[in-house]
Amino acid sequence: MEEAGTQKPQTHEEARKLLDEAWDRSAKVYKEAKEQADTVYEAAKKIAVDKDARKRADEAHEEALKEAKRLRDAITNVAQAVFSEFWRG
Repeated sequence: MEEAGTQKPQTHEEARKLLDEAWDRSAKVYKEAKEQADTVYEAAKKIAVDKDARKRADEAHEEALKEAKRLRDAITNVAQAVFSEFWRG
């Protein structure tokens, strides 16, 4: 017996639904992470006391956005792997 959550999708529709849901979730995760990064960035810019502090805030914001994109991509990559496996198996 397979563990819960590890069963292979039985139909193309199930596999497609999983992929579509992952895309939706990944978009929501990215949007939330970006909003949080933007909020913190705006607050950091307001309290930055000099050019170097603003530059560090800019760099940290840029890195936070890159991480949000990596997370979004990781979510979709897992679902894509399952979808691709459906066609192989």
